[in-house]
Amino acid sequence: MDVKVIEQKQFAERYLFGRLTPPEAKFFEQLVRKSPELAERMGLPGALQRTMRLLDETGTEWRESAPKLWHKPWVAGGLAVATAVLLVLSLTLALGKHALAARYETLRGEADRGLLLAPTRSQTLRLTPARPGDEPQTFVLGTRASPTLAELRFDLGYVKANLYRVIIRRDDGTYWGRFDNQLRDSNGELRFGFNSGAFAVGHYDVEIDAVNLRGDGDPVGRLRLRVDPR
Repeated sequence: MDVKVIEQKQFAERYLFGRLTPPEAKFFEQLVRKSPELAERMGLPGALQRTMRLLDETGTEWRESAPKLWHKPWVAGGLAVATAVLLVLSLTLALGKHALAARYETLRGEADRGLLLAPTRSQTLRLTPARPGDEPQTFVLGTRASPTLAELRFDLGYVKANLYRVIIRRDDGTYWGRFDNQLRDSNGELRFGFNSGAFAVGHYDVEIDAVNLRGDGDPVGRLRLRVDPR
């Protein structure tokens, strides 16, 4: 940049009167420092030269003030997101505590009443187990909310053995119960009585084995039981 351009844009006068923008003032200061002879050629007033010397001695120069941290767009956006997340977490924790408290009261009430509810009715189910290789049928034992006193009569008239073993599992393979050395009656039926409230909601597999005196068993029948919520 030559003297003519500086004079045309009146850098010196505008600088002295504080009319330059901060970037322009900084540029002008750096230009004069790098080219001291330029000030002589331009005939800058002594006041300007004294001002520039003062800046040199003190190390003072204009710098664009950095925006405060919270004025930066990404910081403001991050704070907004963090605030929203904290609000959601607070609401979730509050609701979670309420749900846990309600669940605790429910479980405590069930414990006070005992694990089994009194049956509201009774029924007799005559069940014919599926023979080995056949698809077992599903029978409804009762409901969890309104338990039933159910007498199960397994028809085993087609089997010659008199001694049996009955195994009951949940559909996930968990053992519910096992009954060894069970005798059938004169009608060829194997009888059991259950409170359906003793069963959790879901399906159960029942396996029946004929057992000899040594305790060895052979599968003779299968069926499924179901307990509904209501």
